[in-house]
Amino acid sequence: MKYGHLERINLTLRMLAPVFIGSGERLNKKEYIFDAKKGIIYFLDLPRLVVFLKSRSLLSKYEEFLIQPRYKDFRVFLKENKIVEADYSSFVSYSITAGEAARVPNFREVVTFIKDADGRPYIPGSSLKGAIRTALAAQLMKKGDWDQERRNIEVADTSGPPRRYLSGESSILEKKAFYRLGIQNPKNGEVLFSPINDFMQGIRISDSAAVDFENLTLAGKYDRKPDGTFNLLPIFRECLIPGTEVQLLMTLDRPMLAKVGLDLNSIEDALHSFADDHYANFEQFFTELPEDASIEAKQGVDIILGGGAGYVSKTLTYNLLPMRDQAVSVTAKILAKQFQRHGHFKDASKYKVSPHILKTTMYAGEYYQMGKCELILK
Repeated sequence: MKYGHLERINLTLRMLAPVFIGSGERLNKKEYIFDAKKGIIYFLDLPRLVVFLKSRSLLSKYEEFLIQPRYKDFRVFLKENKIVEADYSSFVSYSITAGEAARVPNFREVVTFIKDADGRPYIPGSSLKGAIRTALAAQLMKKGDWDQERRNIEVADTSGPPRRYLSGESSILEKKAFYRLGIQNPKNGEVLFSPINDFMQGIRISDSAAVDFENLTLAGKYDRKPDGTFNLLPIFRECLIPGTEVQLLMTLDRPMLAKVGLDLNSIEDALHSFADDHYANFEQFFTELPEDASIEAKQGVDIILGGGAGYVSKTLTYNLLPMRDQAVSVTAKILAKQFQRHGHFKDASKYKVSPHILKTTMYAGEYYQMGKCELILK
C-alpha cells in the first residue's frame, strides 16, 4: 500500500526450521529447572523467587547455594528444601518443551531467545533487515568494478590480532556497497562518504508482535561435515519451532531507493538470488541424510535468519569473488586466521568447501538447517 512517497508492505515470516535470535543471556543449571522425565524446562522469575524464598525463610540458604561450587543444579536446592512442583507457579516465569535436550540430561547451559519488555519472544525487525542488507549487497556486487576490493581481501595483512583481521577492508567494502545516495557536502560539493548516504535508511522494518511460549523449544548444535557425519555439541538454544509465523511491516522510501535503482521487486529478486547462490556455493556440498526434514518456501523467498546459521549466510566472500575455488581458498584463509583451532586450513584441499561445517539442528527427530525461513512479501 502506498502513502505518498512511502510504500508499506505486510511481511509474513514463516519458520521452516528452528530459528534462534539471542538475548545475550546464558543460563546455567542454577538458573533453571529441568524436568527430564516430563521433558520440560522451567525458567525462573528471580524477583518472584526472592519473595517466595523469603516467605519460606529460605533466602539465606539460597544465597549459600549460589556461592557453593559443589552445588550445580537448582533441583538439588528444591529437593533439600521440600519445594515441589505445585510451588513452581509462585516463582516460574514460563516453561517450554526441552526438545532434544531431554535426550541429553547432563547439558549445562541454555542460551535464551530475545524477549520484549514484557518478557515474551519476538522477531526484531533489525534481524530481518540485516538479512535483506546482506542480500542486496551481494546483488550489487554482480555489477560494477569490485576488483580493488577483491585484491584488498586477498592480500590483507594477517599479522595482526584475529579480531581486527579484515576489519578495515570490510568497512571499505560495505561503504562502497551502501553509501550511494550522492548527498554532497554543502561547503565543498564533495559527495559525503558517511552513513548519511546509506540507502538502507530507505528500508524500515517493524518488530513482530510477541510469540506464544508454546512456539519455543530447546535445539541442539549439530555441526555437519561434508560426508554427513556430525559433531553434537552440548549447547542448547531457545529456538522458535518450525511452523511458527510472525507478521512484520516493511516501509520503503520509494524516492530514496529509486536513486539506487531499488524497489520491492528488486529487493525480492536479491533475496531469491542470494538463496540460490548460498545453495550453489555452499549447501550442496554437504551430504543429505534420510533424517533431513523436507522443507521449502512455497509462497515466498528462502531466507536464513538469526544466530548459529553459519558464516556464509552472513557474509559476502563467495559473492565478491566470482570464481568459486578462489572464494573457498579466501574463506578458508579468513576462518583459519579467526578460528585457529578449527582446522580450516584444510577446507580447500580436503573438503572443497569453506567453512567445512553446515550448521544444523534437530527437531522432532528430523534434521534442519539452522535459521531457514520463508519470507512472504505482500
